[in-house]
Amino acid sequence: MKFELFAFDLDGTLLRPDGTISSETKDFLRLLKKSSRITLATGRSLSSSWPYIEELAIKDPVVLYHGAAIFHPQGKSVLREARLPPELARFALKVAAAFPVEVQLYRAVDDPHIYVERISPAILVFSQKENLPVKIVPELEKMAAEWPLKLLFIGPEGVLEELRGALRGIEATVVRSERNYLEVLPPGVSKGAGLAWLCEWLGVPLAKVVAVGDQESDVSMFERVGLAVAMAHAPEPVRRKAKVVVQTIPELQSLIDSFGFPPP
Repeated sequence: MKFELFAFDLDGTLLRPDGTISSETKDFLRLLKKSSRITLATGRSLSSSWPYIEELAIKDPVVLYHGAAIFHPQGKSVLREARLPPELARFALKVAAAFPVEVQLYRAVDDPHIYVERISPAILVFSQKENLPVKIVPELEKMAAEWPLKLLFIGPEGVLEELRGALRGIEATVVRSERNYLEVLPPGVSKGAGLAWLCEWLGVPLAKVVAVGDQESDVSMFERVGLAVAMAHAPEPVRRKAKVVVQTIPELQSLIDSFGFPPP
């Protein structure tokens, strides 16, 4: 069977720890584009994803903010957007105030800023990693009234699991996106749901989609697509959800060959 679409996570999947894409991965993706479509499915914002969209010359719509937005690079337009209801955002912020975590709020697709109540070393590292400007606001709860796209909490793994437990029962989606990140998304939003919407828009059956990722937030894609691929460094529960595990992205070439892709 020929897969028609490959959906790639960014951090920990396409990107190396320094935020760059290896030449081997770029060469593989250039070859892959001759026989299949490729897209991104990332928790990153539009601003932090845009350099990679341009670098990889991605033409099809991409899944951003873990599915809270679907953005079309060619028309530079938002095809679909979901927002976090103010009451849910305020509740999550109130609960998180009792935990030693750093809080970020993402306001809108066309706003590149991350909004915080204070700048800490963890916030600085994050903003530098994703090349995003930071704005300090006295009370994030007031911004919650603007129906934000998502909230992101940064902290130790154990603390984030305690916070997740305290948020149990909230109607929003709560998901781990990296070892020290916990995110609160609009109800029903996930990478899997966003990718499913995109595939319907493109007319591509989910059975002919390959999803590649490395974190809990990618599992919702794994559960829907024809072939789920996890990176070898992914947490063990994530690897268990995948059908294939690879060390590097170019290793997918052998997978393509095994499925009898036509030569480019």
